[in-house]
Amino acid sequence: MQQPSPVIKALMTCISHPTPNPPGEVAEVADWLEEWAKSFGAQVVRQTVEPGKDNVIITLDYGPGPCLVFNTHMDVNSPEGQVWSTPPFEPRLSLDEGKLYGVGACDTKGSLVSMMAAMENIANDPRNLSGKLVLTAVMGEEAGGLGTLHLVQQGIQADGAVVGEPTGLDVAIAHKGTYMRRLRFLGRAAHSGRPELGINAIIHSSKFIVEYEKLNTKLSLTPHALLGPASAVVTMIQGGTRQNTIPNQSEIIIDRRLIPGETHADADSELQDILNALKISIPELTLDPIDVVVATIPSETLATERIVSTALEAVEYVIGKPQTPYGFRAGCDMSKLVTMAGIPTIILGPGSLDQAHAPDEFVEISQVEQAVHIYERIARQFIGR
Repeated sequence: MQQPSPVIKALMTCISHPTPNPPGEVAEVADWLEEWAKSFGAQVVRQTVEPGKDNVIITLDYGPGPCLVFNTHMDVNSPEGQVWSTPPFEPRLSLDEGKLYGVGACDTKGSLVSMMAAMENIANDPRNLSGKLVLTAVMGEEAGGLGTLHLVQQGIQADGAVVGEPTGLDVAIAHKGTYMRRLRFLGRAAHSGRPELGINAIIHSSKFIVEYEKLNTKLSLTPHALLGPASAVVTMIQGGTRQNTIPNQSEIIIDRRLIPGETHADADSELQDILNALKISIPELTLDPIDVVVATIPSETLATERIVSTALEAVEYVIGKPQTPYGFRAGCDMSKLVTMAGIPTIILGPGSLDQAHAPDEFVEISQVEQAVHIYERIARQFIGR
């Protein structure tokens, strides 16, 4: 009977340590990574961001030279409310399909374990290296990137970085930002038999949704070369208290995805323009103060940067096909590394974004195994003498 490779066995172990966000506790994986890293002689530092939620910084130091950062996250999307074929934190290996199922298989424990395996390979054969290789396994990415934000605020510096996210082993050099807000429309309750005595908050939120969809249509007309268009959608809605009562409240969440060149101030202005226009036609329109849910910045790395050419060469060498950079259509921690720390960064990892956050999430076994060789080659080329 065919046995899984060591990296797949490690990934199965990693998946079996639950780190759903919320609540975002990652101690089980952090402890496991620390033990693994020390087994091959790496330096390990724990950065406490919140109680029970450390960043784990693993370093191989080979003296003077460039510094390369591997960055990926330990927390995973919570499967609560989803219907899975098997328990989500019990990894299921299907050798016939060539897939490993489980929460975080592609987002992003596949990247995390592949990066660790690559570091172990390098530690076991460190010839012709000069510089540092640093793996930053962070908490809180699924809550807006809290771990990498802390990392940047602590002054991380590097000459290049690879963020592990599910790209299908393609090299991404740009990604979208996230502008997510909670809007709470207020009305006045009344008996549904006398609707004229109330103010229906659901109707007000519905009229806003119609206008916000118009913004989405407008945004679709000006796509980014690598990322396609920006977007503006409503992803959640709730309201009302009883079936026979005019609702005095309706809450929605808007998800505005930004492309490079757009700012949160731009999105603030768009939102306020829509609300101002609605207030002209609906004088009684009232909202609570708007809440920030998630705020990340879009970013882009020039195709001429060394980390880009190094990554493209490594993928082509391992996979055997010519590579061109593309755009990652979700938000990720690249934004902090590029816009705050000034580190040229690419996104690269096994798995597909189509499986991320979905029931029966999986990663292709071959991609995880190839990712080990790709990450290792990137590191050897980047900090090689």
